Amino acid sequence: MTFNNRIKRSTNPNKTIWDIVKKETGKTNNNTKDKIYKLRNGEKLVNGYAKIVEIFNHHFSSITKANTVSNIHNTFSVKNSYNISPMHYLHQSFNCIFPSFKLMPLSTKDVGNIINSVNSKNSHGYDKISTKFLKLSLPFILSPLTHICNKSFSLGIFPDRLKYSEIKPLFNKGDNLNIANYRPISILNSFSKVLEKAVFTKLYEHCSKLNILVDEQFGFRNKLATTDAIFKLINEIQIALNNKIMVGGIFCDLEKAFDSIHHDIVISKLDF
Repeated sequence: MTFNNRIKRSTNPNKTIWDIVKKETGKTNNNTKDKIYKLRNGEKLVNGYAKIVEIFNHHFSSITKANTVSNIHNTFSVKNSYNISPMHYLHQSFNCIFPSFKLMPLSTKDVGNIINSVNSKNSHGYDKISTKFLKLSLPFILSPLTHICNKSFSLGIFPDRLKYSEIKPLFNKGDNLNIANYRPISILNSFSKVLEKAVFTKLYEHCSKLNILVDEQFGFRNKLATTDAIFKLINEIQIALNNKIMVGGIFCDLEKAFDSIHHDIVISKLDF
């Protein structure tokens, strides 16, 4: 099969393209890299899965506490030298009050569409139920699952059991004995993905209807991707250069960005 046909037939073209590139450049992942036999803890080399798991658990749970979150919290709660808090800019940008957002009840058709839109995978969380198995079970679980989703909406509670996830350390690059070169990925259970997508769908409809999201946001939006942002950036730079205008850019790489989200700031933003 040619590369073109593989990409066309793939349910995830981006992943397929990267798989092809890695294979042709000889950078395919070796399964043995996923197994961690030793890890450096301070000056000592530690082996044994139980000890290694404990070290990873302590490291991943302390990332946000030790680093950026405390700094963000100080910035958020204490005004800077100009006596302006971060929330001041939101109040300036959104001087109108948007209608309240309400989670309306879902129908069985809504939940069925959500489940069918999830990618079929054999991977699973702690409950051993994959999205592939979830789809096969759809006729038998659709009604009770719809009831659970609507109950969650009406009570404003996300079930505790759906918050459980398996944390897997993923090696990035560099010294594989250095714990700082690993990042955590959460393997969620399939049911939590359904409820999460149900909330996202309703919230996204609300934001789109009221035109809340800015045009400069490309990620996590329908019919838009980060590649569109790259295209727009390059296009605007080329137009400026053709008009002999000087171009400057500031790029920020936020280390462990998703692990450092400050909940107080996110909740405050929901007012807008």
